[in-house]
Amino acid sequence: MPRIEEQIDIAAIPADVFRLCHSVDSRPEWDEQVIHIELLSPPPIRSGTLLRVDARQAGRSVFSWDGEVITYQFPRSSQVRVIDVASSSPFAPGSQISWQFSSVGSSTRLTWVWDYQAQGILARIFDTLGGRASTQRAIRNSLNKLKAMVESGRRT
Repeated sequence: MPRIEEQIDIAAIPADVFRLCHSVDSRPEWDEQVIHIELLSPPPIRSGTLLRVDARQAGRSVFSWDGEVITYQFPRSSQVRVIDVASSSPFAPGSQISWQFSSVGSSTRLTWVWDYQAQGILARIFDTLGGRASTQRAIRNSLNKLKAMVESGRRT
């Protein structure tokens, strides 16, 4: 399964970074791949929560995917497994997003891991021809936006 891993150090405590990352309302502001998130389970977010994400990928149309929070350990880690995707999605069910939050001096190191399976032969070709690099850039850009939001004092 292909993997993309990016990390960033943010001058804030893990709890503050974790909260902003998991704010359904704030996520589209900093994550350039996310347009909207809807909780399909009652709040708060926890292990077992179901959610629907309207997403975009460079060079592709908008698509939706449904996921389940399989790990939610405030303020250390979370993991979401993709359980259903639109036919236009470039990735398949079973793909997973993992976030790890660790203290590094007076900062928080956020590590974002995207383990994914391309959905279909066209998606595999697109992934090889630049889709993976595009997704990695989008994750890196999103982490930089998150860092700027947190370090400017933004809280949920």
